[in-house]
Amino acid sequence: MFLRRKAIATLTDEELVQLLREGHRSALGDLWDRYADLLFGVGMKYLKDAERSKDEVVELFAGLTELIRKHEVKNFRPWLHTVMRNRCLQALRKADKTIPLAEDLARSSDPAEQDDAVLHEASLQQLEQAISQLNSEQEQCIRLFHLRQRSYQQVAQDTGLSTEQVRSFLQNGRRNLRLILERVKTTQHHADQNA
Repeated sequence: MFLRRKAIATLTDEELVQLLREGHRSALGDLWDRYADLLFGVGMKYLKDAERSKDEVVELFAGLTELIRKHEVKNFRPWLHTVMRNRCLQALRKADKTIPLAEDLARSSDPAEQDDAVLHEASLQQLEQAISQLNSEQEQCIRLFHLRQRSYQQVAQDTGLSTEQVRSFLQNGRRNLRLILERVKTTQHHADQNA
């Protein structure tokens, strides 16, 4: 899909991230070679549009150096996937579209994946309303961690909470969001049947 160079770097993602943080531009090319196609796939999953997906990948990489300098990145691949997903969600929010539920997540027995599936299915407006119904600590942690892409340590610093408290508020906040959104969905379903 995207052009790649022939030489493959033998450095780990984390080593490339450190080089990029130090100003070595070649590290950006190595990360591009590894992840451009994967990120395009993420874009297609959410945006369902090849050109928009390509644009999002290019724009992400254009700002990647600055992002890496702002965030503590321990596991690059999942972090990068999350950044791309959030870019797509923001693009959908601008277009005011509902995000479809992924079939593979819908069948998952993992509660964390089920929580994510319900969050993905909800319209962003419903999600915003649901987040505002959480208690203040859960709302603050959810907004910082998921929407502003802060690490556990950064959320703890921003809120004055311990990292364990942050983890607990995030876990409980995600569970409560799932419950709120399921209630909204059930209410809408009943309203549609009675209409």
